[in-house]
Amino acid sequence: MKRHSHLMTIVIVVLLILVGYATFQTLAAHRQSTNIEKTDVSGKTATVFFHGYGSSRNAEKSMAQYLVDEGYSNRRIDVTVSDDGKVSMGRAIQKSDKNPLVLVQFDDNKNQDFEKTSDWVKTIMTNLKKEGVDNVNLVGHSMGNMAIAYYLMNTAKADSASLPVVKKQIDLAGTYNGLMLTEPDSKATVYDSGLPSVQTAYYKRLLPLKDYYQDHAVQVLNIYGNSQGSGQNDTTVYNNSSKSLKYFVQSPSTYQEKLITGADGQHSKLHENKEVDAAMLAFLKK
Repeated sequence: MKRHSHLMTIVIVVLLILVGYATFQTLAAHRQSTNIEKTDVSGKTATVFFHGYGSSRNAEKSMAQYLVDEGYSNRRIDVTVSDDGKVSMGRAIQKSDKNPLVLVQFDDNKNQDFEKTSDWVKTIMTNLKKEGVDNVNLVGHSMGNMAIAYYLMNTAKADSASLPVVKKQIDLAGTYNGLMLTEPDSKATVYDSGLPSVQTAYYKRLLPLKDYYQDHAVQVLNIYGNSQGSGQNDTTVYNNSSKSLKYFVQSPSTYQEKLITGADGQHSKLHENKEVDAAMLAFLKK
């Protein structure tokens, strides 16, 4: 009887040791997995695309696909902002994602309350930071540039630790001094400094943007098109309106611009233009 009792005690002790060891291994593996996940995902740079008035992420797909085809990135992620400002990501950013491309769609795609769109951009950036994105490149077409500009003026200038750092900015068909239809004075001559000789109310609201660039080191590429020859416009925006961005971009930030001529320089064709794609890729890689 004693022998049987002794044997049972040994069996119980061995079982307890095995259970304890298995539990320890499981916890250790989970802890290691969590640490690896956090380490590998953090530090990423995402390129975020913003479409223009009345448009959608479809306007961004050609540019994004070019970057994937050229090996700059291996992942495209759709982000949608609903009419009420709720932000949803198509998928989480993973450690295997190389330079993820974030294609934003504003469901309320005709909203010109740029204070509101600035809040939407802030929410997107906050979410990306939580996903491990420490740096971003921002790409805007037409009105999408206003969403970027107001975000930089209102939020990014605070250098919040909860937001990614803006490294590069690519502007297509920027409307900084307004549109041809609503601000005819946006055709006004632009001085060498980039300041328009006639500043519209549209432009004056952007003047604090200069402070942002003086306090940060952002590389800016400004791309605009002239599909109308001597008319110097892309059918929607005067070239001088787009070029007036230069005045805001002060040292330590840097500025360069590229003019696209001919039929493919038309406003809506700029984001389907191989010359634009190549310039964008070279700029992002440098």
